[in-house]
Amino acid sequence: MKLGKTAQWILTLGILVALLVGVVTIYGRQRATQGDLNSELTRLNQDFVKYTAQKGELQGRLSKAQSDLSKLDEKFHLLTESVEITGAIFEAADDSNVDIVKIGSSSPAKGGEAGGYDVFSLSINAKGGVVALLKFCGKLSETFPDSVIKTVTIDVPEEGEESTISVALTVYCYEGS
Repeated sequence: MKLGKTAQWILTLGILVALLVGVVTIYGRQRATQGDLNSELTRLNQDFVKYTAQKGELQGRLSKAQSDLSKLDEKFHLLTESVEITGAIFEAADDSNVDIVKIGSSSPAKGGEAGGYDVFSLSINAKGGVVALLKFCGKLSETFPDSVIKTVTIDVPEEGEESTISVALTVYCYEGS
C-alpha cells in the first residue's frame, strides 16, 4: 500500500511531534533533577560551613577539657602521694610504738627544674616513751631517705606523763618514684 504525499507528511509530522514530546519530557525531568541536586548541594554547603564552625568550637572545648583533665590528674597524683606519705608515717609510728597526735601539711609544691619533683612540708606531733620517740625519728629518716628533718623538739614531762615529739619534715617525691 502506497501512502500519498500528504499522508507521509502527516505520519512524519506525527513521529516528529512524538519525538519532540519525548525529548521535552526527558529535558523537563533532567531540569527537575538538576534543580533538586542544586538545592541539595546548597544545603550541603551550608551544613559544611556550619559544621566547620562547630569543629573549631569543639576543638576549643576539647583542648580545655584536656587541660582540665591534666590539672585534675596532677591534683589526684599529689593526693595519692600525700596519702602514701601519711600511711608511711603511721606505719613508722606503729613500728616504733608511738601514737600520732596530729599531722599537719602545707599544699604540695613543685621543685627542681621544670617541676621534676613534689615537695611536701609536714609537721608531726606524737606521744610515747623517749626511746620510742627517738626510734620513731630514726624510722622517719629510714622511710623517707629523700627528706629533710628540719626540726625535732622532744618534751619530757614529769614522771607519769608521756613524752611528746614535734617533727618538721620536708619530703621530696621524685617523678616516677
